[in-house]
Amino acid sequence: MRRFLKRWFSGLLLVLLILLWLYPDSFGLVGRETRSAAGAAIKVRDGDTMTIGELDHRLHGIDAPEFSQTCKDARGTDWPCGKQAHIALSKLISGRTISCEERARDKYSRVVATCLDETGVDLAQTMIERGLAVSMGGFAEGPYADQEEAAKAAKRGLWQGTFDPPASWRDAHKRSAPTP
Repeated sequence: MRRFLKRWFSGLLLVLLILLWLYPDSFGLVGRETRSAAGAAIKVRDGDTMTIGELDHRLHGIDAPEFSQTCKDARGTDWPCGKQAHIALSKLISGRTISCEERARDKYSRVVATCLDETGVDLAQTMIERGLAVSMGGFAEGPYADQEEAAKAAKRGLWQGTFDPPASWRDAHKRSAPTP
């Protein structure tokens, strides 16, 4: 019986390795390229900022935790909310075509924009709905206040426990330039 199980396991392992080699994208092992509508490559920098081509774009109307920021969950345990926001935005745009409409420039010369994927999904709104960003203008204000209230009521993301608002966290951890 052991010999049978050993051969069966070895055969299964061989099949899995072949599948991984033939279809790496099916297992999420190959990152799908993300491009802007104009064809520029996109790199996510944190939960509300992307580099599109040579320009940094900040999502209009939201403020996400900084990459190195931690938050507390419902039990008071630290969790990497900034990294989770980065991962969520990366997954949200992965393999999609993104279009951004410039609304302004911020003090770091970043383009402040409303960005949508090819199906019309508003990236900033989705980050708010998932509880991984706050609406600009303070709590319960700003363009996504209703979505923020829904995330808060459902205790999604940041709202599952306690956190420093991203602007307050940045003030306490001063830096001279935007996150790389």
